[in-house]
Amino acid sequence: MELQLNIGNYSDVGKVRKINEDYFGSYSGSFGNLILVCDGMGGHKGGEIASRLAVETISNYFKKLSDSYNISEEINKSLVAANTSIILKAAEDPELNDMGSTVVLVLIKNGLAYYTSLGDSRIFKIRDGAILQITKDNSLVQQMVDSNIITEDEAKVHPKKNVITKALGTNEELEPEIYEPFKLQINDKLILCSDGLTAHVDEEEIFELSENNLTQQTAQKLVELANERGGTDNITVQIVAVSVKENIVKQSNSNIYLSYLIILISLIALVFILIKFEVISFGEEPRKANNTGNDSPTVLQNTDEVNPDTTNNTKNSVIQSSVNEDSLEIYNVEAPRKANTTENDSTKGLLRSNEEINPTTTNKTKDSVNQSSVNKDSLKIINMEAPNNEQDNNQ
Repeated sequence: MELQLNIGNYSDVGKVRKINEDYFGSYSGSFGNLILVCDGMGGHKGGEIASRLAVETISNYFKKLSDSYNISEEINKSLVAANTSIILKAAEDPELNDMGSTVVLVLIKNGLAYYTSLGDSRIFKIRDGAILQITKDNSLVQQMVDSNIITEDEAKVHPKKNVITKALGTNEELEPEIYEPFKLQINDKLILCSDGLTAHVDEEEIFELSENNLTQQTAQKLVELANERGGTDNITVQIVAVSVKENIVKQSNSNIYLSYLIILISLIALVFILIKFEVISFGEEPRKANNTGNDSPTVLQNTDEVNPDTTNNTKNSVIQSSVNEDSLEIYNVEAPRKANTTENDSTKGLLRSNEEINPTTTNKTKDSVNQSSVNKDSLKIINMEAPNNEQDNNQ
């Protein structure tokens, strides 16, 4: 089971301060997930520089690490590096001599949460309907509480409550406390915050807002609540909510388009194959013409008589060629009528002197019709009639 981290954060200058000296960051990489909140101190200029320098130094340190490393040891080294960076920076400018920064850090890797703190910024854990502060303040009032000098309620209003005993940049000898890691569970929530929140909002209120809102909304509402109650300091909150990562495989648009293209090409290829093997066709094959006449001219014997009716039928003879269901064309060609002549034409037939020409046969020959192609969708009738030649009476 793979965990998913949802991170929300919000920071505000508050109602009293002019500059926000808090700084935060959240980072992810092969090193894991790193979440940081720092609260700078040291006057108008120093606190802002110190908190930003702390976050940048620690995050850059982890970005240079490989996948495998000793997490607790590297957390300690990153804090030492940040401490050194702040001290060196302060040495460059006398106005930065007193600057420093608190820090709360959470590193999540392989389902385990490692964490540490310096100063009075805090980390809370919400699990199974309860909230618990898992860090201890490095402050004067906390030492007094541990020594039973004052109670926790008295510590909240003590005049020395802002005095801290450990921070980055205040001492070359740094002794950070790296807490024992714990295994994250589904629905766990971690709240990292500066003391600007806890000065006005108690644990139960943090719990209620966290349970009833989304992560980012919770961070914003907690800051707004602190501001409504005075906002005497800078306020910064980061929240980490743990859930189950949904492993949804999403196909890119390019892969989808490629799949469609392959299907289309396959269908086209299938159609061509079916046509090739005559499984499907888009029309009937043309029908061959019926030839009802003789190709060679008819030779009349001496005893034959030319019948006029037969002649007309010959001229109206039908030659049927190809039939096409998509087009219908009828060509009606009427041959020109020649003048009557008594001369013999050897190419048309041989007549004997005692034979007579039947006018009915001649008329039928003149009306022959050629039928070519037929199409159901279009019909063209071309009727070409040649002009009648006058009969030659000069015989």
